[in-house]
Amino acid sequence: MDEKLKRPLLLVAAVVLAGLVFTFDSVTDFDSSVAVLYLAVLVIVSAAGTGKDVTRAAELCIGLTLLSWIIVHRDDPTASSAMRCIFACIAIGVTGALLISRKRLVATKVELERSRSEVELFANSVPFVLWRSNPRGEIEYLNASWTAVTGLDRWSVLEGQRYNDVVHPDDMPSLVETVSKAVATRTTTDLKVRVRQSDGSYRWMQIYDNPAYSPLTEQVERFGGLSDVHDEVLAKQELERVRSELEISRTELINFTDSVPQILWRADALGNIDFFNRRYAEVTGRDVELALDRQDFVDDIHPNDREDYSRLVGQAFASRSELRASFRLRHADGSYRWMSVVGRPVRPTDGSDDIRYYGGVSDIHDEVTSHQKVRDLNETLEQRVEERTSELLRTERRYAGLFDVSNMTFAEMDFSAAEVMLDKIKAAGVTDLRAYMTANPEELERTLGAIKTTRVNRALARMMGYDSVADLVANPPAQNAEDGSEVLLRQLEMYYYGADHIDGRTVLVGKNGKRIPVYFTVTRLSDGLHLSSHVDLSDQERIEQMRQAAQAELARANRIATVGAFSASIAHELNQPISAMVIDARTGLRLLAREGPGMEAVDRILQRVEKNAQRVAGIVQRTRENLVARGRTGKLIDLFRLASETRDLIDHDLKRADVEMEIVCSNTLSSVIADPVELQQVLVNLINNAVDAMRGQTTERRITLGFVEKQTTVRVRVADTGPGIADEHIEKLFDPFFTTKSSGIGMGLQICRSAVEAMGGELTVTNQAGGGASFEFDLPLALGQPESGTEASFSQSPG
Repeated sequence: MDEKLKRPLLLVAAVVLAGLVFTFDSVTDFDSSVAVLYLAVLVIVSAAGTGKDVTRAAELCIGLTLLSWIIVHRDDPTASSAMRCIFACIAIGVTGALLISRKRLVATKVELERSRSEVELFANSVPFVLWRSNPRGEIEYLNASWTAVTGLDRWSVLEGQRYNDVVHPDDMPSLVETVSKAVATRTTTDLKVRVRQSDGSYRWMQIYDNPAYSPLTEQVERFGGLSDVHDEVLAKQELERVRSELEISRTELINFTDSVPQILWRADALGNIDFFNRRYAEVTGRDVELALDRQDFVDDIHPNDREDYSRLVGQAFASRSELRASFRLRHADGSYRWMSVVGRPVRPTDGSDDIRYYGGVSDIHDEVTSHQKVRDLNETLEQRVEERTSELLRTERRYAGLFDVSNMTFAEMDFSAAEVMLDKIKAAGVTDLRAYMTANPEELERTLGAIKTTRVNRALARMMGYDSVADLVANPPAQNAEDGSEVLLRQLEMYYYGADHIDGRTVLVGKNGKRIPVYFTVTRLSDGLHLSSHVDLSDQERIEQMRQAAQAELARANRIATVGAFSASIAHELNQPISAMVIDARTGLRLLAREGPGMEAVDRILQRVEKNAQRVAGIVQRTRENLVARGRTGKLIDLFRLASETRDLIDHDLKRADVEMEIVCSNTLSSVIADPVELQQVLVNLINNAVDAMRGQTTERRITLGFVEKQTTVRVRVADTGPGIADEHIEKLFDPFFTTKSSGIGMGLQICRSAVEAMGGELTVTNQAGGGASFEFDLPLALGQPESGTEASFSQSPG
C-alpha cells in the first residue's frame, strides 16, 4: 500500500474505533472496563502517527473515558465504577507513554544508524587512512582508504593483524619502538615511515594517533590516521640538500673572497659599504666590523688623494656608472701604497630599481712606480739620444775618413734592389732560397745584377792591383772573385734568413787576372747596405804549401824507416837459422874431406840443413803475409796449456827479475782459433815488457795473465803491478819506432798489435786504478769446430 494512503486510513480507522468504543461505553453499564479498548486506538495511531499524535490520542481517549463514565454513572456513581474508570485512564496513559517511548526509541535507532552511516561515510571519504586501536595498540578498525592506498583488503588485514607488513623494513624498528612507547605511556604517536602502496612503490606517510577515553568501554582507546607526506619529505630532503649546497657555496665564496689578493667590497646605492673581505684587515690592519660600522674608510687615503677620490666616487654613484680611481692607501705598517679601485653597479634582480655596487681594490704601487721610472728613463733616453745623435754624426764623419785612408780593405755594396726581389720570393712561400735559385738560374742572374758596389777603399784597390778606386767600383760584383756568385748568394741568404753577418774564404780576382786568397767578413747594415772586409792570406798560403811539402818528406822518411825496421826484423829472425846452416855446411865439408866419411853423420847434417831451410822459408812467408793482405790458417788452441808453456819458457827470466807470474782462468775455458806461434810471441813480448817495467821496483812485482770467456770471444789480459804508462806516452805507445827503452827500436808493440789484429782481435792498453798497466785483446772462440786436429782460416792485415 502506498505510504501516502496508509497513514490517513489508519488515522481514520483509529477515529472510528474510538467513536465505537465511546458509544458502546456510554450506553452500556458493564461491570468490566470497556475503556480498555482505547488501547487499540493508541496502537493504531502509534502505527500511523508521530509521538505527538500518540499523545493527543491518549489525551482524547482518557477524556472520552471520563466523559462516558460521567454519562453512565452520573446519577449513581459507585466506587467500583470509579476505580474501573481510573484504571482505564491509567492504562491508556501508560500505554500511550510506552508507545511514545517506543516511538522515540525507534527514532533514536534510526538517528543512530543514520549517524553511524554518516560517520562511516565521512571516515571512508577523507583522503587519509583512519583507524581505531584497543588499549593494547591492536588496530580494530580501518577505513576504506586503507584499501585504496595499500591495495589490501582491510577486513583481512584486521583479521590477521598484518597491517605492519606494508611498512618498509628499514622503518620497522623505529615504528615498533615509537608505538610501543606511546601505548605504554598513553602518549601521542607522531612518526614518518615509508608505506608500500598498491603499485608496489614506497611513499613517505605520517603516522599520528592520540589516546582517548571511551565512556562505552571505559577504556583508553587510540584513534589515529595515516597521511601521505611523501612530497613533503622529498621536498624537505631536497631543501636540506639545497641548504647544504648553499652552505658549501657560501663557505667556498667566503674562502674565495678571503683568498684573493685584492680587497673586495660591496656598497648600496648611497655608497655605504656593507662588506669587506679579510684582505682589507690584512692590508690596513683595521677591524672589518668596526670599519663598516664607522664608514670612515676615506681617512685611510692619503690626504692629497682624498678630494679626487671623493669626487670620482660621488660622480659614479650619482650617475650609477662604473667607478674607477687610483689613490694611495695607508697600510698596516703606516706606509702608503698606490691602489686602484674598480666598482660596477649591479641590479639584484631583473627589473629592479635597486642598485648595488661590487668592486675590488688592487695594489698597483709597483706599476705606478715603474711608470714613473719609465717616464724618468724616457726623459733620460731622449737626452741621451740627442747626445748620441750628435756623437754619431761626428763618428760618421770620422768613419768616412778611416774608410778611405785605412790599411784594412773594405767594400760597401748596395743590396736594396735585390732585397725587394727577395721579399717577393719569400711572399710566394719559398723556404729554400738556394734550391729556388738553382732551379731558376735566370732569376738568380737578375737578382745578382741588381747588386751594386757603392764604394771601396784604396787599400782594397791596391791589393787587387787597381790604380783607381773607380775602376774597381765599375766591375760587376760577381766578377771580383773566383766564386763571386756563390759569395753573393750567401749574402742573399744572409738577408733572406735574417742573419747579421757571414764569413769565409775566397780568391779575389784582381787586375790582369791577379789571384789573391782572402778571408772575408760581411756585415749587414741598414738601408740594404753590406760592408765587407778582407784579410790577405797569400803569406799563409805559401806557409801552408811549405808545411805540406815538409809533411810529404816526413811521410817518405817514415816509409824508409819502416822498410828498415822490417829489414832489421827479417835479419834478426833469419840470422839464427842461416848461422846454423853455415855451421852445418862447414861440418859437412870437413866430413866429406876425410877418407871414408861417415854417411850417417852427413845425412843428419843434411836433414838439419833442410829443417833450417824450411824455417827460413816459413819466416819469409810470414813476413810476406805481414806485408800483403792474405788469409792465414789458425789452429784450435788450449789457452791454459799455451799460457803454462809460455811461463815455463821464460821462467828463468822471471826468477832472475824476482817477478811472480799468475795464470787466472776458469776450469771450463773453451778453445780459441789463433796462430800458436804468433800468440805465444805476443804473450812473451807483453810479459817481457812488464818485467822490464818493474825492474828496480822495491814493492811487489806481479804479472797476472788472465782469460775471461764471453759469448763469442775470450778476453786475454796481461797486467802488472809496475808504475804504469805516462799519460803523454799512452796515445803513442803503438806508433812505429816509439819506445821508452834506451835500447829499444819501438817495433815490438806495433808487431804485437798487428799479430793480434791478424787473429781477429784488437790490442788495447789502460792504466789500472791501483797502479800498473793492463794490456787486453779478444780472441774468437772455436764455435762449431772439432776439438783437435783441425785448422781454421782467419785473415791478416798487413803489418
